[in-house]
Amino acid sequence: MQKVLEVGNTKAKPGEIAKGSLGSVELADGSKATIPLINVNGIQDGPIFAVITGVHGTEVSGVAALLRLIKNIDPNSMRGALLGIPGANPLALRNGTYVAHDRINLSGPWYLSPIEREKASVTMRMVSYINEVLERADYVIDVHGNPLPAIGFVITNMELCKNEKVREKTKRMVEAIGLTIVDWSYPTPRGIFDTCLEHGKATAALELPGNFYAWDEITDIGVRGLMNIMKVIGMLDGQLEKQDVKVLKGDFKFYGWLHAQRGGLMFVKKEPGEKIEKGETAIEIVNLYGDLVQEVKMPINGYCWSFTPGGGGVGITHAVSEGHRLAYVFTEASELGEETRYVEKPF
Repeated sequence: MQKVLEVGNTKAKPGEIAKGSLGSVELADGSKATIPLINVNGIQDGPIFAVITGVHGTEVSGVAALLRLIKNIDPNSMRGALLGIPGANPLALRNGTYVAHDRINLSGPWYLSPIEREKASVTMRMVSYINEVLERADYVIDVHGNPLPAIGFVITNMELCKNEKVREKTKRMVEAIGLTIVDWSYPTPRGIFDTCLEHGKATAALELPGNFYAWDEITDIGVRGLMNIMKVIGMLDGQLEKQDVKVLKGDFKFYGWLHAQRGGLMFVKKEPGEKIEKGETAIEIVNLYGDLVQEVKMPINGYCWSFTPGGGGVGITHAVSEGHRLAYVFTEASELGEETRYVEKPF
């Protein structure tokens, strides 16, 4: 029989949903930014599944997916518990910005010691509250989004799995989501999902094709993927539901970014998820006089999951400056040599 579950200031009996918070940080005017928590406790024993959303304030589609998921499940028919954070970065969310005013990326690092917390920025103090959920969880999904057009996909870091058991649990979980899987391996943790993997928790990052919006067609992808996870790890009964989007199959690895060498407007010549041959033009940059100033060519046979000025989901328009990241590139593992194994830190 499932027990009462207390997390943050929530206390959920078996079969109950409790809403509260993990903690808050105080701002200059005395107001507080509170990290919300929804504690859904099933009636039978089972795993604890944590869903983190809104790490970046411009990525609200994941928040919408989590809220819809919770409306769609009955804790009286559920095993284990779902711990949902609908807006991990309230400071960025309230301003519609990627990061908070201290310009620290909430994606990492994680697991601060008490001494580190006393010297940490406001964002990293929020991290220390979120850690309570991560430490209680058996499975973790960190939900993000990319500006449209983009494909839906899942990021893993299999190299940082603590052991083979964690690797197998993670593989089973991400395959259940039903989207394209890209392994973004790096030898040291840089964010939520790879830090959790190193600590022995099956974890991945779910990237929705659309960040700014709570449209049904975007939200549905997230809900379907999260419910599939809950089914495959034994929390819910039922068959896995197939995603109604383009899904690429292969042993995919993150490669790097396409960069602008000139400034102007970027005109995308390929579709997200379209196979692009090495040397093909993926993007054209045209200056404000209408002259073509750069053809951005693919450095390897591969794909782009989105065409995002600025990189990291920060960009808004297709007006770009020299040095801008223009698109994410991933490829089949067989295309990579050892020298390109670690292209750049993931966050």
